[in-house]
Amino acid sequence: MIGPAVERRVGSAAYAQLAIDADWRSAEWAHARGLFAGIHASVAELDAAVAALAGRLSGFSRQAMARLKAVLWEGTDHWPQLLDERARISGELVVTPPATAAIAAARSAAKARAT
Repeated sequence: MIGPAVERRVGSAAYAQLAIDADWRSAEWAHARGLFAGIHASVAELDAAVAALAGRLSGFSRQAMARLKAVLWEGTDHWPQLLDERARISGELVVTPPATAAIAAARSAAKARAT
């Protein structure tokens, strides 16, 4: 369901990589493709970076920021319908026998790791 937002952010090729081979991707992989603005070694570093960004943004013109946001999100007016459609498709697929078997296998593996 979040596919359109992820695809918009990382591009079609990287999105296809994520969708087709479902392997785990590192933070560095995501950062290189624009999914993350930065990588921080600790929660404390992340908190400091968020506070610094919030401080900078709070000094900007609200009108300018609103206009910039509108520009950055151009072309997404159809997303409510698109997200509903993707959610419907996901809902149909998650109850298929292959999906339920994969979910059961993942749950079993998680339980085995936890013990």
